[in-house]
Amino acid sequence: MTFSGEPVHSRSAGIGVVIPALDEEDTLPGLLEDLSGLGLDSVVLVVDGGSGDGTVAAARAGEAMVMRSRRGRARQMNAGAALLSTRWLLFLHADSRVGGEALRAVEEHVRGGRREAAYCGLLIAHPHFYYRLIEGGQRVRERLSGLVYGDQGLLIRRDLFLRAGPFPDVPIMEDVMLNRRLRGEGELVRLGASISTSARRYEEEGKVRGWLRNVGMMSRFLAGGEPTKLAVRYPARRRRDGERARGPAEGGAREGGRPWGKGNRATLLVFAKAPRPGEVKTRLARSLGRDGEPEYEKAAALYRRMGRTVVDAVADAPANLTICYDPPGAEREIRDWLGRVPPRYWSQGDGDLGERMSRMFTRAFEDSERVIVIGTDTPAIGTRTIARAVAALDAADVVLGPSRDGGYYLMALREPHPGLFAGIEWSTESVLAETVNRARELGLRVTFLGVEADVDTAGDLIPDVMRWLELG
Repeated sequence: MTFSGEPVHSRSAGIGVVIPALDEEDTLPGLLEDLSGLGLDSVVLVVDGGSGDGTVAAARAGEAMVMRSRRGRARQMNAGAALLSTRWLLFLHADSRVGGEALRAVEEHVRGGRREAAYCGLLIAHPHFYYRLIEGGQRVRERLSGLVYGDQGLLIRRDLFLRAGPFPDVPIMEDVMLNRRLRGEGELVRLGASISTSARRYEEEGKVRGWLRNVGMMSRFLAGGEPTKLAVRYPARRRRDGERARGPAEGGAREGGRPWGKGNRATLLVFAKAPRPGEVKTRLARSLGRDGEPEYEKAAALYRRMGRTVVDAVADAPANLTICYDPPGAEREIRDWLGRVPPRYWSQGDGDLGERMSRMFTRAFEDSERVIVIGTDTPAIGTRTIARAVAALDAADVVLGPSRDGGYYLMALREPHPGLFAGIEWSTESVLAETVNRARELGLRVTFLGVEADVDTAGDLIPDVMRWLELG
C-alpha cells in the first residue's frame, strides 16, 4: 500500500531553513525569533535527533515545523533537505543567532540570482577579548586553507546541494568537508555579515583547553585523520540539568524517547494486499513491461518479496504486530505469504482506503495507547523506524513518514481521528498535503520522519531497494 501525495512544502517557498537539534530548548527560541524577521517566503524545519528536553515544544512555539530523524548532525541536515522542496536551503546550528544584517545579506544573495553557495563570518557570543582572538584566527584559516565551519551557516541552492552534497555521514567535520568541496569548485562565497554562535563549549571545557582541542583536531583532520576517530576526542555537551548530552561519536547510539513498557502499549498495523498478479502493483507491472505488455507476474513476485522483507524487519518492534489484509476472505492466502508469527490478522473490511484505515485505527486503540500503520512497499522500514515513530508521539498527535514520491509510508497516532481520513482524494497527488492540512484544521501537532523510498514503478528500484530485496 502506498499513500501518495504532493510534497508538503510548496516549491513556491523561496527558502527552507534546516536546523538540526538535540537538547536545544534553551537556544532555539532566540534563533527562531531571529528567523521571523527573514523577508523571504520561507519555511523553518527543526530536525530533532531524539531530545530529552523541551526542544520539540520550543520548535512548535516558534512556529517551526518538526521532523524526527536518526541522530547525527549530518544525518539530520540531510533528512531535512530531503523533506523540503524549496529552491534555496539555509543550514543553521541551533545555538546560532542571526541578526538583521545577516538576514539582509541572505535576502540579497537569494534575490540577486547568485548561483554560488554562501556562508557568513563567525562571531562568538561572549564579551571576553579571548574570543576576539579566536574569531581573528578563524578569518586567517578561511583565507589560507578554506576552512569554513557549520557555525557560519550554509546558504545553498537546492540543485547545487543535490549535486555537491549531501553532507558526508560522519560524526564530525561534515560541514567542513562539504564546504571545502564547494570552495574547491568555486561555488562558495562569503557574505558581508556574520552569524553569532554560543561560547558554551569553551566555557564548559575552559577557554584554552577548548582552543587547544579544536586546533589539535583540525590539524589531525587536515593531515588525513578520520572524522570517526577524531569524534572520540570531542566531548559531549553538558545539558542544563548537569548531565552529559550525547556527543557526536555517539550518533549511532540508542535514541531517546519514552521507554517501552506497560505504560506505552503500541500496536503496529501492517496493511497488506493479497499478492495476486494483475491486482497488486499494476503501475510497477506496466513500467516493467515491454511493447505495452505489463509484467504482472514479475510485479507480484516483487511485491511478495517486499512484504516479506518489511514484516521480517519489524517483527522485533516492541509493538503488537497485526496484519490488516485485503480483500476480505484472503486471510489464509495472506498467512501463507507472511507466515503465522504475527499474532493477529484483521480484515480491513470494505470502503475506500481512508475508511479502512480509520476502521483499523479505531479497532487497534481498543487495547493500545499508540498505533502505527505502514504498508508493504517500503523495504527500508525497520524496528528503529517504528521506535522513532512511537517516541515522536511524545510531542506530536500525528507522525507521518514521507516517501520520495511525495506520499507517505507511515502514519502514527495517539488516539483515533476519523476526521483525518474523511474527504481525502485517495490515489491522487494531493493525499499527503490534504492530510497535513486536515491535521492542522483539527488542531493536531504533526511531526515528520525521514524520507524513504517506496516502490511504485521500475524507476523506484534504486540500488538501495534492490539490496534490501536481495535482488541485485
